[in-house]
Order: sequence, then structure tokens, then C-alpha cells
Amino acid sequence: MATLRRGGGSSVSGGDQNRAAGQTSNVSGGQLNTASGNCSTVGSGHSNIASGNYASVSGGNINQALGDFSSVSGGKNNLTSLWSASVSGGNGNVAAGPCASESGGQNNTASGNNSSVSGGWGNAATGNNSNVSGGNSRQAAGDAAWAAGGLTQSN
Repeated sequence: MATLRRGGGSSVSGGDQNRAAGQTSNVSGGQLNTASGNCSTVGSGHSNIASGNYASVSGGNINQALGDFSSVSGGKNNLTSLWSASVSGGNGNVAAGPCASESGGQNNTASGNNSSVSGGWGNAATGNNSNVSGGNSRQAAGDAAWAAGGLTQSN
């Protein structure tokens, strides 16, 4: 078991080849996980990264919480890139807008400010304050726009 603690007050509790490099950062377990943001946390899983300050990855595989105060709860290949963004799970999902959220599904993107995608496959909420509630290849591109399954609305 090889671990590295470099940040002051940081800890690696278990696992293999984990790294806690940020100040007061923590990796609890798993393998090849990195908590490099200050006060960041990786719970477990494999090849996860929490590089934003106060960011967290709870588990899963190849997830990244890059924005400050951002989080990825689990799944695989999920990404949060701006502050306070969140991905709850799924596969290949991205929350790239400030305060954006993606709740599950596959290959979905929430990139507008305060935007959200609730699931489905290949959906995108790109407008500010926009929402997609499931479906396949649905898009909410305008500000305050929404799409739900087979329905759409745009301002």
C-alpha cells in the first residue's frame, strides 16, 4: 500500500496509491485517487480526482470534481468543472456551468448557469436556468428553456 500525503493537515486513510495533496484534503480509500484541492475529499473508488477547493468525489471510477465546491457522487467518467456544480451519478455526464446539476443517465451535459439535466441519454441544458427532464437527445438551449421527454419549450 503506497500513499502520499503532501498537504498540511491532509490524510489518506487506506487503499492503494492514493494521494492527498491539498491542505486538509482527504482520501478515505480505493485506488489511484487524488484529492489535490484545499479541503477536498475522495471517498473511495478508482482513479477519481477532487482538485477544486472544497470539492468531493464520493466514489465510482474516473470521476473528476474540478470546480470549487463541486461534487460527483458516483458513477463513471463524470465531470464537474465550475463552482458548485454537481453530478449525482451515471456515465459520461458533465456539469459545466456554475451551480449546474446532472442527476444521472448517460452522456448528458448541464452547462448553463443554474441549469439541470435529470437523466436520460445525450441531453443538454445549455441555457441559463434551463432544464431537461429525461428523454433522448433533448436540448434546452434558451434561457429558462425546458425539455421533458418529447416536449420542449423555449423563451
